[in-house]
Amino acid sequence: MHTTKRVLLAFGAAGIVASSLTSGRVGHVIWLLTAIVCASPLLVRVWRDRATVAAPWRLVVAGVAVRLASDVVWSVEDLRHDGAIPFPSWNDIGYLLSYGLLMAGLVRATGGRARTALLDASIIAAGLALVDWMVLVHPYLHHADQGGPGATALALLYPVCDLVLFATGVRVLFTDAMQSCANRLVLLGLGLLLAANFIFFAHAATGATRSVDLVDNVLWLLSYLALGFAGLQRERPGSAAGDRAADGQAMSRARIMTFAVAALIGPLAFVVQQRNGDGDHLLVPAVVSAALSLLLVLRLGGLARVAQRRSADLDLHAGELERRGRELTEALAERETLEHQLRHGALHDPTTGLANRALLTQRMEWALTRNDDQGRHALILLDLDRFTDVNDAHGHGFGDDVLVAVTARLRGVAAPADTLARLGGDEFALFVEDVDPLRAGHLAEHLRAELKAPLTIGARTVHLTASLALVHLTPRAAPRDAVADAELALRAAKRAGRDRVSVYRPELRTARETFTRISAGLRHAVDRGELAVHYQPVVELPSARIVAVEALLRWTPPSGPVPPLDFIPVAEETGMIVPIGAWVLEQACRDAKDWHDRHGTSLTVNVSVRQLAEPGFADQVLRTLARTGLPAAALVLEITESVFVGVADDAAPLLAALDGLRTHGIRVAIDDFGTGYSSLSYLTQLPVDILKIDRSFVPTDTAAAGEDHAFTRAVLQLGTSRHLSAIAEGIETQEQARLLHDLGCRLAQGYHFARPGPVAQVDAAFLRLNPALTP
Repeated sequence: MHTTKRVLLAFGAAGIVASSLTSGRVGHVIWLLTAIVCASPLLVRVWRDRATVAAPWRLVVAGVAVRLASDVVWSVEDLRHDGAIPFPSWNDIGYLLSYGLLMAGLVRATGGRARTALLDASIIAAGLALVDWMVLVHPYLHHADQGGPGATALALLYPVCDLVLFATGVRVLFTDAMQSCANRLVLLGLGLLLAANFIFFAHAATGATRSVDLVDNVLWLLSYLALGFAGLQRERPGSAAGDRAADGQAMSRARIMTFAVAALIGPLAFVVQQRNGDGDHLLVPAVVSAALSLLLVLRLGGLARVAQRRSADLDLHAGELERRGRELTEALAERETLEHQLRHGALHDPTTGLANRALLTQRMEWALTRNDDQGRHALILLDLDRFTDVNDAHGHGFGDDVLVAVTARLRGVAAPADTLARLGGDEFALFVEDVDPLRAGHLAEHLRAELKAPLTIGARTVHLTASLALVHLTPRAAPRDAVADAELALRAAKRAGRDRVSVYRPELRTARETFTRISAGLRHAVDRGELAVHYQPVVELPSARIVAVEALLRWTPPSGPVPPLDFIPVAEETGMIVPIGAWVLEQACRDAKDWHDRHGTSLTVNVSVRQLAEPGFADQVLRTLARTGLPAAALVLEITESVFVGVADDAAPLLAALDGLRTHGIRVAIDDFGTGYSSLSYLTQLPVDILKIDRSFVPTDTAAAGEDHAFTRAVLQLGTSRHLSAIAEGIETQEQARLLHDLGCRLAQGYHFARPGPVAQVDAAFLRLNPALTP
């Protein structure tokens, strides 16, 4: 590409020199060939890339091609007429067509709003029109051989076309099209063309012929050379659009300078005309100056309207920004309020407004990590007793009202510096800093007493009690451990009967660790074969014949046997008693089937409250009897007295299940009768067949008959009156067996007759105690 540019430059320079030094026909031919060669790169490039070149620039290049063709016609006529070319002639048609194409292309190349572009071009044209008047038109009208009206009009049309073409070209200079080197070279070529035309017409305005000056030839060839270089550029002509200035609204510095020059031309024209003594011909400059002034006023008016519109837009935008600023300020305020609410909600209970567990932990951590080794603190955990009854009876909405009322009571006792929190449900906590143990104990009792007072909620009065746990804390204690200790003490208060304060003791943690260890081991005891069922005979007095066997669960893990009193409560609290109890019932029924078939004995199986409360418990028992083949009349379910506390409400479903089983022949026994919470009058309402008298009421060897045995005698008499069998437990001596028989007891069990043992040991007891029935 660079080589081609150098070759074209060299050829153009040579052609310019040769055509300038050579006259006649040879000079014309050299000039014409130089013009064609110089312009050809642009013509070939646009023709080849015509699909991608913008339409306005295709028109500009078409105008150049027509101009070059007209130069060929002009040269041929010049050669034919030996320099005396007639005017007008055929080449004038091509030149005028070339002007039309060039002007159309440049006008379209400006893009944007056509009215603004036309106004800018008109201002420039009006300013230059005065120059044309003084240099071309006025001298031509007064000095040249005009050759008739047609020739005169055509001669004057050429300067007008040059004027308009120049104005539109300057307008293009104000656009982004000038970012392209190819576009700049095209406009340079057109500028050289107009300069050559101006010199040519200025010379013609003072002479009688259309002679060609050396300067004209050089400028025209330089014009074609610039156009040819435009075709050799990397980018295509028209590749940069005039979008940025196409709006016609912005007034760049170059445009302002151009308008200023155009405005000064009018006054200068008057001065020149006066100095040349042409004061009689000032009408045209005056009219053109007036038109120029009017155009400038219109342009300024347009700019003023644009300024007003943009000012209105800015005012609108300012108002919009102000509105958005207010909205942003309001949004920030709402966000700050929301963040405060979120922070408060994250650390407070929504129902009572008290601190929650997270805030309680923070306060405790701060207090327990202070550099104060003498400080002692206290944590009181409080749980409302049987609060679920309130929710069940009156609904959760009323329950929330009760919690709010309880909160007010607690606030009345707690000091402002204390941290009162709701941990969830009906559980509250009070953390007191720098308090001695004695005062903390009084505070806990005060809380308990305060909550026992009746609460009036609307038209209802609620009576509540609370179980409390108290933990004395020393510096460096961990809040999580303190809460865990308090929960252990609270559980102890619940087990002890509720409505009391339980102070944490290290033994509670030891007991809980034991509970956790037993629970973990018990979970897999059945799968590992660690559980076994042992049996203890129930005998008839005084013969000691076995009439029943009681199934007793035993657990022997690898670490050694665990007493039933240790693991049975764990199984009940964790709910594992349900699957374990089902396994015991299945195993005991299978073992007892053979004893029942051979000796007619019954089977007694202990059943916990958790088992009875399971849906479908009765169906499970009946299915077990069906699978094992043990008759329903041979099965006795042994229940503790605590099952029947609150018969009117909680125990009603349990009693219904027992009644259903009794209809199938299964009997029910009360274990450890006399140690629970029921009274003898309950026996008239309960589905019971057998009473088992606790060992604590069995007479000892040295006891004398009389009032010391009043309770045992009363139970036996009540059982007789209600047609209930009685079994005395814990018989260890022959004397106890004799005394019970004398009191009217017919059934007993204890170590005196047989110890609990596996199936083989019970088989041996049958051989020893029931020889007459042994096959």
